[in-house]
Amino acid sequence: MPAARRLLALDKVRDHYAGRYTLVICDEFQDTDATEWSFLQQIAPAARRILLGDVNQSIYEGSFKPGVNPAARIADALALPGARRIDLEAASYRDPSGVLPAAAEAARQRRFTDPALRMAAQQGRLAVTRITDDTDYAQVMELARATRQKKHTVSIFTHTNIATTSLSDALTAAGLVHEQVGFPEAHAEALSAQLALIQYALGQKRTQVRRALAVFVTACLRGGGLPALAAQMLDKSNAALERALRALAQDLRSAGTGPNADIDRLTDIVTGAYARIGTFRGQEAWRQAAPTTRRALRLLKQDQSITAVAEELHRARDETLVGDTRQGPRPVQVMNLHQTKGREADTTILLLADGEWYGHEGEPFPIGSRLLYVAMTRARHPAHLVVSANAHSLWAPLITSLE
Repeated sequence: MPAARRLLALDKVRDHYAGRYTLVICDEFQDTDATEWSFLQQIAPAARRILLGDVNQSIYEGSFKPGVNPAARIADALALPGARRIDLEAASYRDPSGVLPAAAEAARQRRFTDPALRMAAQQGRLAVTRITDDTDYAQVMELARATRQKKHTVSIFTHTNIATTSLSDALTAAGLVHEQVGFPEAHAEALSAQLALIQYALGQKRTQVRRALAVFVTACLRGGGLPALAAQMLDKSNAALERALRALAQDLRSAGTGPNADIDRLTDIVTGAYARIGTFRGQEAWRQAAPTTRRALRLLKQDQSITAVAEELHRARDETLVGDTRQGPRPVQVMNLHQTKGREADTTILLLADGEWYGHEGEPFPIGSRLLYVAMTRARHPAHLVVSANAHSLWAPLITSLE
């Protein structure tokens, strides 16, 4: 966004977009930060604006996305010359019955004795499943498979990126085909790491394989600092990991060097590399990148150079980072709660684990209750809450009410 604003400061770029657009539409306007709001005003400033927003669905306010203030942002927009406010009717096209939206609104307002919640539970639109081990995922898989037998699409929500990655790896191990949503950086860095392995195998000097793998691990976990596994890749402090990396390096060089390089074997080694070095988080992102790498390596069979392969993978990485992916949505999707905006499925499964942190809020959870509202309104049909014994106080009254 800052780079786009710098480009728009150039006269030719500014004039090009001023003449290209007569209308600019911004969805989820309530969640724009100060930089995004400046960009919206800078691009094609004479064009009309349609700003679509719902304060009740603002789930990025606070530490998740600094600078988001929905009330202030809407006030700024209404202060612009010629601005008009249009309030839309409270209706759901996702659930025309209104059962889930009514229950979600009651939960957002912390009215847990509201008849809307009782109706949703009695009709099977909101159901609670208790679990004793939130890392086993057996109940989640059972619900997902039962949903697919009905030919329904299913979205599974977790609260954190680490939980999403862990669940995705468990689904992959169980053979449940799915799509991991909201991790474009992990997919992109998997392509970079796979390219680094190819370049190493073909004898290119100064290939930073360890750094590429460490960046991929970090993109999968997206925590507040460098993950332990990424640090071990860089400082060579994990003996078991070092043995696995040495064996991988030997296989890469044996497949890629010499006049008769075995491209098919090299392809199999590269696309399966992450699993064989003993890692257990991020398998799905690596696997999703593998078909693109396989296609790029075919260029070597066509007597093209490693440069052509690198260009193909760099292009794919760029397209992934800006959201231009060609893969169609899969019927089973996994994502964290903050990726749910604008999404829908026939059935949703919300996995709530022990010990999750929702910020410093307490009752009535003004921000957290919006997250609860959004999560509950993504389903066209039933929404399942899979909960551990010790539910967070944000969710606990809702779970008690439904039970």
